[in-house]
Amino acid sequence: MHPFGKGRHSLWGIQMYEATLWIVGPQWSAAEPHALDIEPNRTVPADTLVKNAIAEMRDLKVGDEHKLGIWQAEMKKLIPGVKRGDQIVVFCSNDNRTVAYLNDSKSGEVDDPSFCPAVMSVWLHPKTKHQAMRKSLLRH
Repeated sequence: MHPFGKGRHSLWGIQMYEATLWIVGPQWSAAEPHALDIEPNRTVPADTLVKNAIAEMRDLKVGDEHKLGIWQAEMKKLIPGVKRGDQIVVFCSNDNRTVAYLNDSKSGEVDDPSFCPAVMSVWLHPKTKHQAMRKSLLRH
């Protein structure tokens, strides 16, 4: 795997995190293994991270309410609160598993082929509200 695109997310002028999209091959493909490496610049509680991700998925109409509830429960198991200096990696494997890491330690795994595309949609969906981040990650 190699880094493909990198971006920064700011909110009201405050830098919240940096993210790097890691891919195999010359171009990003949702069908190929890929990972998003997120490095927060602020302390954010786990509940806030999960709530915001689920809200974005809902806005993008990525899943119905039943599926969003399942994904929310899975995210609560995988995603801890973060602080400046932490590193979170969400890895989408080619065998339909999602593996999450916090600071080089595995924090959990989800065996649901719909989970990783839903999580990645927060940053990579064509209609994400994070268009600047999407363009930076996908090098558009």
